[in-house]
Amino acid sequence: MSKHNSMSDTTAKETNRRSILKAGAAGLATLASGSTVAAANRSDKASDVHAVKGTMNNPVSEKQRKQLRKRAVREYERNTGETIEGIPACRPEAAHGSGDASEDSASSEDNSNVVAYAYGIDADGTARGYIGMAGEAKGVETNGRAEKGIHNRFEDRVQEVSTKLEASDDDLSTQSAGTITNLEDLEVAYDFPLEYEVRPYGRISSMNYWLEDTANNDDRTLHGFHSPMTIEPGYQVLDWDSHWHNESAKKNHLWYKSDMDFVDVRDGHWEPSGPSDGGSTNTSYSVTASVSLTDIGVSGTVGWGYSEPAMERTDGSSQFDNYCSWFWDVTDRCGGSVRHSVLTMEPLSMCEQTDYDCAMGRRDICEVELKSTFTDGSCGDNHWLKSSSTAHLEC
Repeated sequence: MSKHNSMSDTTAKETNRRSILKAGAAGLATLASGSTVAAANRSDKASDVHAVKGTMNNPVSEKQRKQLRKRAVREYERNTGETIEGIPACRPEAAHGSGDASEDSASSEDNSNVVAYAYGIDADGTARGYIGMAGEAKGVETNGRAEKGIHNRFEDRVQEVSTKLEASDDDLSTQSAGTITNLEDLEVAYDFPLEYEVRPYGRISSMNYWLEDTANNDDRTLHGFHSPMTIEPGYQVLDWDSHWHNESAKKNHLWYKSDMDFVDVRDGHWEPSGPSDGGSTNTSYSVTASVSLTDIGVSGTVGWGYSEPAMERTDGSSQFDNYCSWFWDVTDRCGGSVRHSVLTMEPLSMCEQTDYDCAMGRRDICEVELKSTFTDGSCGDNHWLKSSSTAHLEC
């Protein structure tokens, strides 16, 4: 995302930042249509936070999401006098179904929907947002509680976006990309958590950081995704009274789904984290670091090896086929603590691509996908959840 001066600075409006929360509450009566947009008017260079709720029956559409992005970009350009060349965005999808996690959604019981969305542009031109998705299980009495769970957390999620925008206006560091530190050569183009909830099975979420190399690559053709992920089985959620446990999980960075003419996967690695109960890991893939990653300790080849008897983790990435993939298999006994635990992992991959130009229109850059399978209390029946976000640039 490149920027150049094109407009004179204008005076931004100053309004209490909590107007987003008041506006959201006032609009609840009409939010069922998914048409009410609440904006937090802010000062200085960052845009407002734009947010909208939808329902399972009337979700937040791609058209509505694009309208919110356009508004945020116009405000940023008006406030700063700069132009954004290539707006970072993503197309979220989610589905769930019975059985083991499959490679497609053909067996899904439900293609779940976006029920909460927020977007803003900070003072550095970085996009900040949130996506909440919900699904309902057939034949299970859930009373729309997954949708309500996303909505109940939405105010806090919008406040988190607003805090990031305020920090950028105050010249504080806003380029954090999760727990991987010393990213001096990389800049966050877009960060957005994607949460997906289907009761009674579980929640899966990713904190997605879309990165660009700015220090060593003037054209910003080197992209990266750092996507810390969390798997929360229904058993772990206090108010669910659920007996569903962890079975397996898979994270994919599908760079081959890019629309660009040239795609070359540079690196892929993950940092093992959670649960503390144990597990085992093996890797089938070694990677060579690009110059942009030398500052985070990735050099030569990367491999992990440590002993955790209750879980197997495998890196099955392929530079030849332009994807990075990480798989967990919970090998704990059926009632074991790892099956009950919240699981986390820190995947990161990089890919060199063709330079983007607005004349290209919308172009996909990468699809980031998370799949998780949960099992019932007897380790008999399985149910899978899958969420994905196709990152793209648009004008």
